[in-house]
Amino acid sequence: MILSLHPINPEKRKLQQISDKLLEGNVYIFPTDTVYALVADSQSKLGVERLYELKNISKNQPLSLVCPNISVASNYIENLPNEAFRLMKKLTPGPFTFIIRANKHLPRVSFSNQKEKQIGIRIPDAIYLQELMKMHPNPLTSTSVFTNDEFIIKVESLEEIYGSRVEGIIDGGIVDIELSTILDVTGDKMIVLREGKGSDLL
Repeated sequence: MILSLHPINPEKRKLQQISDKLLEGNVYIFPTDTVYALVADSQSKLGVERLYELKNISKNQPLSLVCPNISVASNYIENLPNEAFRLMKKLTPGPFTFIIRANKHLPRVSFSNQKEKQIGIRIPDAIYLQELMKMHPNPLTSTSVFTNDEFIIKVESLEEIYGSRVEGIIDGGIVDIELSTILDVTGDKMIVLREGKGSDLL
């Protein structure tokens, strides 16, 4: 089911309904500031298991933790060097994935299968996700929509493939194919693991 939200002032009633459904273990597809992504509540075991099933990937494959801002993200970070903090402050919200060392507060249902306590944190510049997270009690867990070796950029194509398998697909129009830039900030110096959207800002 394709869902439409106002592009400037997303309806709070609709967002609250989505939030409630996420807490029940449902999965949605949201547009981000890069590609479309499968999204679940980070504390929902059912929702996270459905993410893996929909993406058809091993539970050892990493997922991303989506947060509204650095303040919320810091609740899950073991240690963030000053340089990395300044970088995150400069670049977020934006199309970046920050690889960080996670602390004991990391949602176990989302990340218990990962051997190393390192996760990717996303703080996307995407109005629908940002407005949803203002009312949703937990960070979100997400993974990009990738089918048959291709990123799906049209909401109509998403409906054909996932319409009966997810609770809803948020219409964000045609999105970019460009992926996020991945930055490893676990050490004293930042390392660029993948150049993507926004890499020109580094």
